[in-house]
Amino acid sequence: MPVFFALLTAPGLMLYAEGMDRDIPLLFRNIYNGIDSFPLMAIPFFMLAGEVMNRSGITLSLVNFSQSLIGHVRGGLAHVNVMSSMLFAGLSGSAVADTSAIGSMMIPAMEKNGYSRKFAAAITAASSVIGPIIPPSGIMIIYAYTMEISVAALFAAGVVPGLLIGGGLMLLIALMRRARICPLPVKKRHGGSVAPRRRKRSGRS
Repeated sequence: MPVFFALLTAPGLMLYAEGMDRDIPLLFRNIYNGIDSFPLMAIPFFMLAGEVMNRSGITLSLVNFSQSLIGHVRGGLAHVNVMSSMLFAGLSGSAVADTSAIGSMMIPAMEKNGYSRKFAAAITAASSVIGPIIPPSGIMIIYAYTMEISVAALFAAGVVPGLLIGGGLMLLIALMRRARICPLPVKKRHGGSVAPRRRKRSGRS
């Protein structure tokens, strides 16, 4: 049973058992007044927008765009993971959506290129925290509605912290790569590097 009907059924049965049938319409009115809010309408629309963008391939375009910017750097896929999470945070506003959309693509790609599964999962989990910080954010909308403060002010306050967190993660990846203390791309056991080898040309003219 959905939570909505469970919350509605329990008080309704209690009012009926106590002989307070006249107060049952008040129960429906209070529930309607609780959800009759224009700011709260943004949350399902943000979820819908994130799902549409994910199904239409925009998420893959964001990853490709991030890879074209910093993919050439050593340890580039780890940086691409963080930057893709930062860009996707401006679309979904949810850490769960960020993890499912970016992680489903980046973790297998990082594993294929020699990263360990633990490291790829750790980077994805750490960067997905940026989702509810960089606006738009569903948590900020609920907080602003509950505390009766400005949604725009919360959105403006989340931009700089989100960018700082993303930049800090990328700086940490670079430092770990330089110190060689993180499991960044390694050579395959069957020999050779991660990138496919080119066949040597024969000496025929």
